[in-house]
Amino acid sequence: MKQISDLTYKVAAFSEVPNFKSDECVDWALEMLELGFESESLLILCGLSKPTNYFETIEYLKKAFEELSLILKTGEDGVISYSNYLIKNIAKNKNVKANLRLIQQLCIDKDYEKVIYDFYLLHWAWGDYDYGNKSQEYWPEATPETIEQIVIEKAKKWIKENENHYAQQR
Repeated sequence: MKQISDLTYKVAAFSEVPNFKSDECVDWALEMLELGFESESLLILCGLSKPTNYFETIEYLKKAFEELSLILKTGEDGVISYSNYLIKNIAKNKNVKANLRLIQQLCIDKDYEKVIYDFYLLHWAWGDYDYGNKSQEYWPEATPETIEQIVIEKAKKWIKENENHYAQQR
């Protein structure tokens, strides 16, 4: 399979993403087009004006996924797919704290989902240091100097361990 846009993992799980913004479907469609994908619904998505109508956009998204033989994700697979989007950014050292905060919030929203619970703990460990605490009990081996690198390494490990759940193959 050709390389797909990283945004695929987020839009594939739109039903699990809190406050999902359908405008991101247009961004995804443009990225997919740039990567060499093409379908009728993908082209329609590319042409939608922002701000988009959520319901119209989601219908075209569903059709585009079907036409491109991609898989929409729900339930735990949806949480993992969306988490993968955020965790890939962390692994690439992109907005580490902001993405970690989003995963922590997703963990809470999804009733402390086990598969992302470590990131919940890492978020609070880092938060304790940010608030000036000299120690924290969420991630014992983390220090103020090592917390960011620990988060990045955990992200890289998580991606490998969960790739079967977020894969986009039929």
